[in-house]
Amino acid sequence: MRYNNRQTGNPLTFGLAMTAGIGLVVMITALAVGVVQGETADSRLVGFTVLTGFTLLLVGIIGWIIVARPFAHFDDINVPKDTGHGHAHESTETAIVAHDEDTEHAVEPVRQH
Repeated sequence: MRYNNRQTGNPLTFGLAMTAGIGLVVMITALAVGVVQGETADSRLVGFTVLTGFTLLLVGIIGWIIVARPFAHFDDINVPKDTGHGHAHESTETAIVAHDEDTEHAVEPVRQH
């Protein structure tokens, strides 16, 4: 059995995600230390640590937006995806199966009078 141990297809986006995640963890840790220590906490150190974490978070998010460009590469749900089985759809219209109106249905449709 073969396993794919590769973490990501693009190491840059993985690094940016890690940067943003570390920034979030640093902010949460700094705020938790500030809450636990209460009045004895050094407010300047806690504030600087929160600011550092917020900067890391912003660098990760803005860097990801610049690299990944999610606004340019979105999935259009109106275009069917080629499944790779060799029979791609030529049109984007949905398939309509013809049926006889006189045949019985499992559930009768409600007809408005």
